[in-house]
Amino acid sequence: MFVVTLTHPPELCLSRKEFSAEFTRWLDGTEALEKKLGMKVHGAYACPAEHTFYVILETKDLESVTAFFAGIMLTHHKARISPVISLKKAADILIR
Repeated sequence: MFVVTLTHPPELCLSRKEFSAEFTRWLDGTEALEKKLGMKVHGAYACPAEHTFYVILETKDLESVTAFFAGIMLTHHKARISPVISLKKAADILIR
């Protein structure tokens, strides 16, 4: 599992007219990308006031994450990609 946080400055906001068509194409293609890359998006969220996206996805490797966000999502954003495990698994590793 990965939690991806993407932030962009207001001048690169995907809601701006010059970027909205490319963003819409990417967004419309996410289901096909998931299938092609063998991943599952568990949730995708936006905080428009902070110009930030949060995406929770499950995939086998970091290369798939990079491929999923290629193009406008990486060129317009600073990305933080955090591999995560469940709390139960973390407890099993750290406590037991």
